[in-house]
Amino acid sequence: MEPTKALKKLSAIAFMCLLLIVACSKDDSSGGGSNKPLSAYEFSGIFTGTLNKNGQTTQLEGYVTIEEDGETKLNLLIGSMKGTSVRSGDSYNITVSEVTGAFEGVEGITGSIDVNTRTIYLSGTNADGSPVTVGGNAQNPNVMNDGGWDALTKSGVTFTHDEVCLASVTINGVTFSGLDRYYQQESRCSNYYFGHHQLRFNLDNKESQIYCTDITLLMLNGQYETFTQCSVIQFILDENTEYEYTVVWMDGTTDSGTVTTPDGGFVTPICLEKDGEECEGGGLDGQNGDPRFNLQFSNSGNVDLDLYVQTPNGSIINYSNTTAQGGTHDVDCACGDACDQENVFWENGPSGQYTFWVDYYGDCGSGSTSSNFTIKVMNNNNVVMTKTGTLNSGESTHWTYNHN
Repeated sequence: MEPTKALKKLSAIAFMCLLLIVACSKDDSSGGGSNKPLSAYEFSGIFTGTLNKNGQTTQLEGYVTIEEDGETKLNLLIGSMKGTSVRSGDSYNITVSEVTGAFEGVEGITGSIDVNTRTIYLSGTNADGSPVTVGGNAQNPNVMNDGGWDALTKSGVTFTHDEVCLASVTINGVTFSGLDRYYQQESRCSNYYFGHHQLRFNLDNKESQIYCTDITLLMLNGQYETFTQCSVIQFILDENTEYEYTVVWMDGTTDSGTVTTPDGGFVTPICLEKDGEECEGGGLDGQNGDPRFNLQFSNSGNVDLDLYVQTPNGSIINYSNTTAQGGTHDVDCACGDACDQENVFWENGPSGQYTFWVDYYGDCGSGSTSSNFTIKVMNNNNVVMTKTGTLNSGESTHWTYNHN
């Protein structure tokens, strides 16, 4: 999924003062905050903005702090930065020295904060030299104003885990798949994110989504490879309501539980733990391969989604043309089959560029006009790319994967 739906600001003053917010860290070297309110820093702000990386735009939320000695931290939903700032007139010049999560592999990050407009801009490069930028606004946390918070009706529940096993999570009929191990020990339930959980956002204008980011790393063989990590699922739900959730791990084991949502604008974190042995990849319908393309979708039996893969020589594999250039479409899911996956695999696929997409074939007479989906690209059970989203009738989105 390309999680790009913008966070809309509340009219007038969007954020209330959070005098009791603290950001504790068990391991401060990883970029966590210190045990004091945001108002005690030389500069602090509640951050909303965007990350632009590998042609993908991701929404960001969190907080930024600057100590009197210049130590600077940007703690976000999907990653963190730590560095130093030097005040120059009405701006801070920032140099980042440590990164985690979505910023892993990004080098040479520098930027600035405009004190008057409270805007932040940072830029760096991936390992392959492609640009990465972060931009947004750091709302003043010292402003005391209700700002319409009591009128909010939606709150959030975030899911993360630290298991060596992918997972899918379902709440209220909505499923997101491909949840990876989180970058921070103990996931978002650690003290590292205590401050983040006290922040209040206008979730009435957001949609449930899985946060996925592409990370480009230089491998030992001297080649650059891009991996997709999906580290957080955030469900947007009615406030003060009890929900049941179901977790399906990639080895086929399941867990379930209940959660009661908080007041509107707040988020409750759930850090999943897997009982039994760990797992890596696996558990999907169809044959494993190198590469392998697997489609999962919601609304089982109510919609028919089809997986298409174009091979390096231009041939197309789908439900009607099940083999080409050594690849095989071995799992097809049609109306009436009570299934939710399709699969295309190679035992040892040719090098080159593969194009893959999902097509909305029909509603199976259900009247449904959309479905959530996840496509995983895997090499021998190692997920190297994940694409998720919501597909509406008549739509089709294409992606490319370069296989070495």
